[in-house]
Amino acid sequence: MSRGNDAIPTWSGFNYQGKVMLLYILKLINQISKEEDGRVYSVNLEEIEDFCILRDFEYISFHQVKAWLSVTKWSSYSTAMDKLLKHRNGSSNPMAKCYLMVARDVADWDEDSNTYNASIELYKHDSKIVGVCDVKDLIIEEIKKFLEEKGYDENQVEIIYGELCLFLDDRIALMHKQGTKKKGLYHGWQVLRSLLFCFEQKNGALLHRRSLIYFATPPQMRK
Repeated sequence: MSRGNDAIPTWSGFNYQGKVMLLYILKLINQISKEEDGRVYSVNLEEIEDFCILRDFEYISFHQVKAWLSVTKWSSYSTAMDKLLKHRNGSSNPMAKCYLMVARDVADWDEDSNTYNASIELYKHDSKIVGVCDVKDLIIEEIKKFLEEKGYDENQVEIIYGELCLFLDDRIALMHKQGTKKKGLYHGWQVLRSLLFCFEQKNGALLHRRSLIYFATPPQMRK
């Protein structure tokens, strides 16, 4: 039976978009933690694309996210990919990477008929498409990696996951409340890392550090 014109697909799409963004950022944070390159990273949400990653305030990647579960052909994403390339090419860094992030594998992605695959990468986490039901477990894996690297107890990983999701929900709600004039939020990379320390061990107890969590627009990006 059809549910008619309900909001479930839209809600599911926004939920998947936010979770996939968290996953991508957490994996990058873990990689950068090992490199310690000292550069300034940030993420831009829903201004140019679903999200973009910046390094030293220059775009390095553009991400289009789709949670379409009934789509398996690259041609179904052609409009979204055209927009993705247009936004990248019109940015301050037309050499930045482009990613299409989908919830179901695109069966014909590698076929010669797909001319987009030369410019756009079909995002995979550890060589696999990130499904709607997979994203939570993958986020938790990345949180565990971060905590293990820093010597923290993994027992609070579910709580930290919940805090990250609540934080993202709050930021998106604020963005929509402010409207299109202030659409597009920038988040400093060191602040993103501090989210993972919203709980820390101290004398055998857990200390809540919500005061470390904030959203900021880098001065270099203000218009």
